[in-house]
Amino acid sequence: MSRRHPGGNAHPFGLTEFDVFVGLSAGSVLASTLSAGIGPAEIMRILRGSSDLYEAFRPWHFMRPNLIEWPERLALFLSKEEELVSSWLSGATDTQSGGRFSLAATLNKMLQATGRLLPTGIFDSRALQSYFESNMARAGLPNNFAGAFARGGKELYLSATDVNRGELVVFGHDEPYRDVPISQAMAASCALPLWYRPMRIENPRKQEPGQPEWLDLADGGLVRTANVRVAVEKGCELVICYNPFTRIRYDRRGRYLYEHGLFPMMTQMLRTMIGARLDLAKELVFHDPAFKADVVFIEPAEDDYKFFSMGPLNFWTKDRAAVHGYEAVRAAIESAHELLVGVFRSHGIEIRLPPSTNVSPLRHSEMQIDVRESRGSKR
Repeated sequence: MSRRHPGGNAHPFGLTEFDVFVGLSAGSVLASTLSAGIGPAEIMRILRGSSDLYEAFRPWHFMRPNLIEWPERLALFLSKEEELVSSWLSGATDTQSGGRFSLAATLNKMLQATGRLLPTGIFDSRALQSYFESNMARAGLPNNFAGAFARGGKELYLSATDVNRGELVVFGHDEPYRDVPISQAMAASCALPLWYRPMRIENPRKQEPGQPEWLDLADGGLVRTANVRVAVEKGCELVICYNPFTRIRYDRRGRYLYEHGLFPMMTQMLRTMIGARLDLAKELVFHDPAFKADVVFIEPAEDDYKFFSMGPLNFWTKDRAAVHGYEAVRAAIESAHELLVGVFRSHGIEIRLPPSTNVSPLRHSEMQIDVRESRGSKR
């Protein structure tokens, strides 16, 4: 891929040379890494543990048991029990009945309060934060959005979900929550519910009216499947959106996903929800007359059983998943080359077919590219 400037010669254009990087969930890690100038080859070395820039990504970075929350849960439970007993002994008014707290009602509320003992996730996402933070320091990368923008001139935006408000929170150098460290924003964006406990951070805006002292943040994918609109709002005219979690069409004759048990069924349901929501977002975006951008969606094909079987939370298939994803995207770009040439050329980028490699060929159906041209953007 190369870019041509008016009156100048073409020069190579790689994934790290885009102007704006937007990521949510696991995509927040990819966006942060690419925006820092770390290319795909080095990312593969990091995943395989052969990088000199980052230390190897180990299971305990991904799956540190959530043990530290137990004392907090116990303290919250005991505090509530004390409150209930004190209300009964003092003769306080029960807001539901309008009378004094009865012994039966108090015991019932004390029993209900036992739910506070349950942890909010199996693993602790702060292990991810520690990994990102230490390795960014090791690589000499700023851990704040303003510093990252000043260093490379690349705009980075990450998003997470504010659990208490059910709203999207966007982090970036020109966003209200700009003071949250990048490593913390990445971990918050990756905090998949139940798998991870929510990321609790001190609100840098707590002195402002209406702002809480703490932010409880979870996976950014709870609110949106992709942040295409964020990119467009930042002035992007060409958006490349990669979504690896689409549903498969399991129509093998005489076979059903039900036969494979809980995890394949849960994976398919999650992918179905994500895919359906992204389809809806596409329609909403491209029926908006104010939307002026070209968007290229890259997603696994509906018959990519190999990728589906790896599982998004299976740490031990990360290498195979990365290689398969690379091969599939490469094959899809080659198969859609003629379609992409015109779109990219209108933005000053020339796509050239890469030289052949020893990578095993894939069926073109194993990855699909959907190009949506906005109204009036075609040049």
